[in-house]
Amino acid sequence: MFAIRSAVIPVLASFVFAGCTHLPPTQPVKPEMLGALQPVEVKVGITQPELYAAFVRSNAAAGGAAACGAVPGLGILLAAACGGAMGAVDASINATRAKAAEESVRPLKDELVEVNFDQLMRESVTQSLQSVPRMQLADVAVTKTVTTEAYEKTFKASTSNAVMFINLDYHLSSDFSTLEVSARGLIYARGAEARKAAKLPAALSATPSEPALALQNSSYRSTIIYTAKHPAASDDAAKNIDAWKADNARLLKVALLDGIAQSTALLAADLQSKHPVYAPATANVDTPTGMKANLVSQRNTGKLLRYPNGSLYFDAALANVAAAAPAAVAAPVAAPVVAPAPDSAVQAVVDTAAK
Repeated sequence: MFAIRSAVIPVLASFVFAGCTHLPPTQPVKPEMLGALQPVEVKVGITQPELYAAFVRSNAAAGGAAACGAVPGLGILLAAACGGAMGAVDASINATRAKAAEESVRPLKDELVEVNFDQLMRESVTQSLQSVPRMQLADVAVTKTVTTEAYEKTFKASTSNAVMFINLDYHLSSDFSTLEVSARGLIYARGAEARKAAKLPAALSATPSEPALALQNSSYRSTIIYTAKHPAASDDAAKNIDAWKADNARLLKVALLDGIAQSTALLAADLQSKHPVYAPATANVDTPTGMKANLVSQRNTGKLLRYPNGSLYFDAALANVAAAAPAAVAAPVAAPVVAPAPDSAVQAVVDTAAK
């Protein structure tokens, strides 16, 4: 699966699709094709039980024996075994770093105990998809089992005309400065008429060389990333944690709920878009990922970018989002209360990207 940023933690904790290396990560769907895919069964994949923090992964083994040879005191006879040894070292270092990240993020997890991310995301996905013309939802359900095998079983057992998989991930950056919410959406034609419209064989493939959920068989693909950096973020992770925790973690809750609302609204907008596959030469906006992107819109709540590969990236202006948010932002059963404002960039993606 494709990630649009160079990250130490994958953008999405996701299952692996065959044949993903030669296909773009996004593919718009034409309105007439979307109509042929109805009704759609929606599976929302959220493997994590709670917020987590990214950590910088060790990859010393990639250096091989050459890197080990530069270590003072390492005999040349040990160099050949360096790669395997470094692999073990990597595992140990990563385990230590993961434990440290877990311990550091724990106070923030405790502040979010009343925020039911899975339920809020399901409700927001349902509401957003229901707003898409021609979209008919047979069912929307959260699953914690996000594997190729489980998804193929769901797909083959479905009686709907199509199945949409939406994989979600939410975490804090390794320096605890930024919250990120990521969504990866794919639609696969299942019924006979839908598969005919998608120009796929009526019978599902059962060969290992082309599994049913091979990327080339998908009718729609999207990648959406939402980020919200704390207004007072610094290079000090401990200070960033304290900043997020202040005022009962109000800004963290605002960011999380806004991330839910924005990512699902952008998904609905993207389903209606006819976005071009921008040429890299047209991308002229610098981004935190180090890549260039195209500016779709910019409002006081943040700016929306589309990368040359079609992926959407929303960079929230958290201070402005928080200023417009209600005083009480955490409700375990309510729909996201930080809904996109009328002047937000969400509507702009419908108006701009659909052109």
